Amino acid sequence: MGQSKKQNNTAKVAVNTGGSAGIGQSSAIELAKRGVGVILTYNKHKGGAEETVGTIESMGGKAVALSLDAEQSETFSLFKEAVIQELRNKWGQDTFSYLVNNAGFGQMAKLEDTTVELFDKLMRVILKAPYFITQKLLPILEDGGAIVKITSNSALTTGLTEGYSAYASMKGGLAILTRYMAKEFSKRGVRVNSVAPGSTRTCIADDVFAKYPELIAPLAAQNSFGTNRES
Repeated sequence: MGQSKKQNNTAKVAVNTGGSAGIGQSSAIELAKRGVGVILTYNKHKGGAEETVGTIESMGGKAVALSLDAEQSETFSLFKEAVIQELRNKWGQDTFSYLVNNAGFGQMAKLEDTTVELFDKLMRVILKAPYFITQKLLPILEDGGAIVKITSNSALTTGLTEGYSAYASMKGGLAILTRYMAKEFSKRGVRVNSVAPGSTRTCIADDVFAKYPELIAPLAAQNSFGTNRES
């Protein structure tokens, strides 16, 4: 895996993809509450990313937002260089401690209605992007660091729901990828885990919950508390 990237007396910094809304925004803020600096990304929702940065800074933390289109793997090398630049400018170091692969989108369709274009887009964003973003950033991730990948309960037997065949297949692949990364990166003491959230009220699928509020109650009834809370 190359030379050790562990450094003493460096600040803990996390790279959190998709930090402009929903689970990604919440995870970025929670990291900051624990004293971790955050480099978060956004694609189209720049305002949301700026809101996340503002919230973190209002708590006395440090954060910066970078543009990243998870579909465009050819831009990941430039993204790595941008991360290095921000680490040097804002934290005075060349490495970071944690990676959260969260960026994604949801667009559901039954198998017979799923187009090749939708399938390929889901693959590029949900599976290919975490694979190659992690690959690009690995040389600047500290030994002993950690990686978390956001999967989905739709990839579990308990979460089977019509219309999720393509989306869940990519999330299931992400769970398998997590195991292989954990095996390979263990030589450097890097922990790799995945988290499979259940239905979460975010702006996923083009803000589906705002457009179809009737979906909320049945989904909320499925969790142990039967509650309806936003992320």
